[in-house]
Amino acid sequence: MIAMMREEYAFTELKGLDWDALNDEFRPRFQEATDNNDIDAYAFALRDFLWSIPDGHVGFTSLPVLDEQFNIDIATGLGMSIRDTSDGRVIVSFLTDGGPAENAGIQLGAEIFSLNGEPISDLVDANVPWSSPFSTAHTRRLQQLRYVVRFSEVTDVEVAYQNPGGAAATTTLTTAPEFDSFSQSSFSAGTTGLELPVEFEVMDNGY
Repeated sequence: MIAMMREEYAFTELKGLDWDALNDEFRPRFQEATDNNDIDAYAFALRDFLWSIPDGHVGFTSLPVLDEQFNIDIATGLGMSIRDTSDGRVIVSFLTDGGPAENAGIQLGAEIFSLNGEPISDLVDANVPWSSPFSTAHTRRLQQLRYVVRFSEVTDVEVAYQNPGGAAATTTLTTAPEFDSFSQSSFSAGTTGLELPVEFEVMDNGY
């Protein structure tokens, strides 16, 4: 596969890819998985290898072990979606009705400062979304914001925030198995999957 990508992948230079470095990093994982006949380890090695190529067109059909881990990793949420603004703030863009965040008094538009004492911007930057890889930085950022508020199990999360017009506050939320906030922040939210990629109409002159 590496040999093929060297010859046929059109964006090696544009993406700044070093196939030798990627080979050195990932080949031992593939070899170990092969030697141990460990299909799951092979699947995760393949996932991580493909995630290292910053191109949204790179991917493969998911495997059961990856689907299972995905469902584990996103099992619970805070009942809110977040987005960042051009001035560097991270704000609440959606609240699940009756979810942990709303029940704790967090309001739409609240600025989020930190989770469990870690600055929210640092957590977002470090997040590796399951929807990787990405061709553009803004697409990656939107997905990092989506996944950073998901957790693998019911757990307590300390949230530092400030409601619009209010004072800075800190509260502890217990995550819940809610998916409204996760679905709402999807790129596919509000679509059926049957939409045409281009909308058109025929004008009077025939164009």
